[in-house]
Amino acid sequence: MKNRKRVVITGMGILSPLADNIVDFRQALFAKKCAITDSQRFSRWFPHARAAEILYAGGYPELSEQIIQSLDNAALWAYKVGKEALTQAGLVSHRASLEETGLIIGVSSAGTEAFLPLFERRIQDFSLAKAIYSGGFSSCCASVSSLLGLKGGFELVATACTASPNAAGMAYDAIQNGKSPIMLVAGTEPIYLPTFAGFYALNVMHPESCTPFSGTPGMSIGEGAGALVLEEYQHAVDRGATLYGEILSYATSCDAYHETGPDPRAGGAVQVMLKALRNAGIAPEQVDYVNLHGTGTEANDRIETLAMKKVFPQSASLPVSSTKSWFGHTIGAAGIVELIACLVTLPAQKILPTLNFGTPRANCDLDYVANDFRQQQVNIFVKNSYAFGGNNCSLVLSMRPASLPVSLCREKRVVISGAGAVTAIGHSLNEMLEAIWNNQQPATLQPVVFHQETLAEVRALLDVLRATRQFETVLGYGWPDVAPLLPQQAENFNTFQVIGLEPRRHLRRYDQRKATRGGTFALIALSAALASARHKIKKDGDEIGLIMGMARGPQETTWKYLQSLQPDPRKVRTAEFPGSLMNAMTTFCGISAGIKGYTTTLATGENAALGALTYGYDIIRQALQAQVMVGGADEHFPSMALYMDAITQKLQMTADAADYQVYASAPRGFVPGEGACMLLLEAPESAEARGAAVLAEILSYGKSCSNSYFAADRLSEQTQAMALAIGRALADAGITAKDIDVVCGGSNGSQHHSQVEIDAIWQVFQQEKPQVPVVNYNAFFGFVASCAGLLNLAVLIDCFRQQRVPAIPHTQWFCDSRLNFVREPLRLPLQHALLLGSNEAGNYYALVIKGGQPG
Repeated sequence: MKNRKRVVITGMGILSPLADNIVDFRQALFAKKCAITDSQRFSRWFPHARAAEILYAGGYPELSEQIIQSLDNAALWAYKVGKEALTQAGLVSHRASLEETGLIIGVSSAGTEAFLPLFERRIQDFSLAKAIYSGGFSSCCASVSSLLGLKGGFELVATACTASPNAAGMAYDAIQNGKSPIMLVAGTEPIYLPTFAGFYALNVMHPESCTPFSGTPGMSIGEGAGALVLEEYQHAVDRGATLYGEILSYATSCDAYHETGPDPRAGGAVQVMLKALRNAGIAPEQVDYVNLHGTGTEANDRIETLAMKKVFPQSASLPVSSTKSWFGHTIGAAGIVELIACLVTLPAQKILPTLNFGTPRANCDLDYVANDFRQQQVNIFVKNSYAFGGNNCSLVLSMRPASLPVSLCREKRVVISGAGAVTAIGHSLNEMLEAIWNNQQPATLQPVVFHQETLAEVRALLDVLRATRQFETVLGYGWPDVAPLLPQQAENFNTFQVIGLEPRRHLRRYDQRKATRGGTFALIALSAALASARHKIKKDGDEIGLIMGMARGPQETTWKYLQSLQPDPRKVRTAEFPGSLMNAMTTFCGISAGIKGYTTTLATGENAALGALTYGYDIIRQALQAQVMVGGADEHFPSMALYMDAITQKLQMTADAADYQVYASAPRGFVPGEGACMLLLEAPESAEARGAAVLAEILSYGKSCSNSYFAADRLSEQTQAMALAIGRALADAGITAKDIDVVCGGSNGSQHHSQVEIDAIWQVFQQEKPQVPVVNYNAFFGFVASCAGLLNLAVLIDCFRQQRVPAIPHTQWFCDSRLNFVREPLRLPLQHALLLGSNEAGNYYALVIKGGQPG
């Protein structure tokens, strides 16, 4: 057993309809101001629309106008609160500390603002610069890390209303596992038309201002952002930092019940609190106060009250309250904004009341601290958050850092005991591997066929971009040759697609009505991974977690939902609203498989599943969960994003899969693929107890991010960032470059991605092992954005078993003579492999993998 590290809060930042800084926010709370009022933005569509809106967020004098115009509010707000938190912590100008600091942001509807002109039929306002710099779901992470100088790597959590407290939990784990002494956590959530319309159509909006647990049921929507600096206790004490609180523990869980409604027995809500308290070594009776999720809807308030009664013996006298009655439900930012509200008022020995409280509703019979502050001293308190899909998150905190004994954990090794995959070259992992080892003919690419609605939007958009000369001013080159794509489909525009898949041949339980294409791939891969690990989920679903990484998510469902916004956003298709969220595939898999443990969705973009893998590693290593399923999935969909990638020449338009050549001397971009890969992680003794084979062991990982998001020349800085991630992984594993037997790159094949990777590998290996074999297998199955790294890892696992590596497919003329690219199948003793990956925004992963037993 070992002592866990203490994790303290040393800085806070806030942006709320109540105030745009911590001092004024505290004063507004003590003045009992309510920010919910008539909406200025949404009343044009919705009669009597009410919301807590941020109508003025202050200026950004330190940023250039060009950068400001390129960023959406999600990024600008996260930057603003992040800078305030770092300033309060005394770190904003401390370069050495910032280079070690990681960033985790929680948000629900990122990457939306750039495309609002299309949804709202004001296409003349479309900004190509904003689409490029703020059009990706994780682009806010790249913006904020670059502007603040953070180099510890980043992740974006996309679990809707639990996103920001979940992000805080991930940051807590990163500190526990020694990845960084400091982490910046932010939640940011502007409210856009698709979100407002979805909640409005679900008939859950309160006609006035929400009154949690009393009066008329209904929620009030809000927006805002908050940030916390989390720091290892001794590190903070040594530099004389002010301590605002201590995070004792956290937990997440999944109801595995329904896409929107909570479990009526409150199973997930109960489980998450009990796990969080157990992780902290705290008995329920020791808790002084609970800040509830408290949306004001009938279902939430009833179930949350029930959960409190099941967990706390003193529930009748335990003070609880909801702060959504002050500034509405800020969705992805809700947990962190509400947590900050507690942190700034509890030092005055005052508990925040539930405003607007009237006659309690049936079965709502707790002490909700109605309407007025309660004078009471609080040390230990709990912050609960719940979300669509049954995602639950609970944080346990202390207002007096170091006043309680530190909790203990038994550090575990982390192994892979199960693997499953669905790709264009095989509907199972074995089929995929057989095709690779037999060097079968490349998969037949399938044509891309765009919807007529999408083509119409593209034509209109291209006319605007042509008229405003945005290609020249933003991209630096003239009007691209789009003739091959207009008005009909291009004959040579094809992608790797999964064809002929029969889900019921692979799945015992499968609800086709609720399944998306990507969700089906993920569920098949998940089921295969469980089977290969000899693991059956019965009534022990809370013993296994599920973490998925998303690139573009459920594209078809999202497209259908956005199409339904017109002509009348009051009549959007509610069936597609929850399914359009980034965590929808995770929800589908969790419900289908009965997984109820730690559950999270990351949406960090390309190779997001590597982020899921590192998070799963952290959870298993701390013995927070017995097993964790990690993975990612992508579905082919002919979206406008795909179209724009084609005409801006990011991807390769080809009819022949053999044209996709990674590390080629004359690269032409990448060919998209679809599919899924899932891996089961656990401690080796857990696998051995079931008779499951250890396929491989994850020895360590390293992360880093460049600060070059707005730089014209990114190559050098991004190379340094990837080399830093590799160095961190090797150091954490206790080995050097000479101990690595093979390097598996993750480049998608574009010239820039490949050069960054090649230069980083050479920088790390040139002295100790310049001829280390280098492989990359993306060209076998197409670039499956979210899980490209995991698919490469699945191939590596089999390489360990066979003690040989396949050649890099298709490439004949390589771009760099310094590296030992594997041109022919190679037999060699394999013990350690280095797996690399990056995303499109300059975030880098390196993992040291140790082989299992050779076959």
